[in-house]
Order: sequence, then C-alpha cells, then structure tokens
Amino acid sequence: MSEQRVSGRYAKSLIDLALERKALDAVYADVVLLKQTIEANASLANMLKSPIIKADKKQAIIKQVFSSYLSELSLLFVNLVTAKNRSFFLHDIAVQFIVQYNEINKITTAHVKTAVSISASVQAEVKSFLEAQTGKRVELKNSVDPELIGGMVIQIEDRLYDASISGKLKKAKHELLNTYISK
Repeated sequence: MSEQRVSGRYAKSLIDLALERKALDAVYADVVLLKQTIEANASLANMLKSPIIKADKKQAIIKQVFSSYLSELSLLFVNLVTAKNRSFFLHDIAVQFIVQYNEINKITTAHVKTAVSISASVQAEVKSFLEAQTGKRVELKNSVDPELIGGMVIQIEDRLYDASISGKLKKAKHELLNTYISK
C-alpha cells in the first residue's frame, strides 16, 4: 500500500475520532505542531524513520518531547501509530490530516509571488478577491521574485493567474514568434 494511502487512512481515523470527541481544532493545532517539529528537527525525523530503534524507545522519546505540548488524544494517537511500527509515517499523516482538515473547513492556500513585497492592505484585497472567486477561506503564502519585474502571479489549487510583466512579455514574444512563423 502506498505511503499516501496509509497516511490518508490514519489521518482520516484521527479526524473521525477528533470530530466524535469535539476536539478537531485542538487536534489540528497539535498536528501542526507535530509536523513543524519533525520538519525542524532532523534528528527527530531520523529517529522516527529508523528501523533500528524499537517502538517502546520511540514512544518514550515522543512522550518526553511532546507530553506537555500535545493533548491527550493526540499523544495517544501518536503512541498508537508508533506502537504499530508506523512512526515513519507520522510526518505524512500530519500532512494528510491538514489537507483533510482544510477540505472539511473549506480552506485553501494561495501562493502569491510578487516582484516586491506587498503591503497588508494589498494582501487583504487579494485575499478577499480570491475568497469571492473560490467560495473558500484563503490562506496567503507570499514570496518575492524580482524576475517578475512587476505585477503578481497567483497559484491557487489548480489555477494559475499570471498578471506579471515578465509573463506578459513572454506571451507577447510567443505571439510574435508564432505570427512570424505562420506567414
């Protein structure tokens, strides 16, 4: 079974359990913390992936690291996954949980690339425009790419809006080349 399918099933189980116990938002916060901690600490990630370290030792380390930060439900889930020798899936489970949580709550992420950093008011305007277009709550992720010259490129879900000067120049160049070649 593929890693994504296994991770998706564990994430779905955790979501169902959290919904049943009316603790979805708390578990979401725990999962985000778990994901960020694994990404920030290579030694923790390596320990979770190691087949040499036994499950009980991994559980002891997880308890020591996370017991004061995770809710009881989240900690029990992480211990269960570890006891089943699936600790190497924990990061992927966290990623899948976040994806499923966002689907349930109609949240999407938009990647906005601009030539220069944009102000908070422009971010709010872009966010409200995208929310009106998608009907979902939008989280913006901004990045700066000076090669755009001006304007912005927005990627949201499977759509790409290219309102950059470099994009328009490339399009004009392509049209000119096609016009010249077709004559």
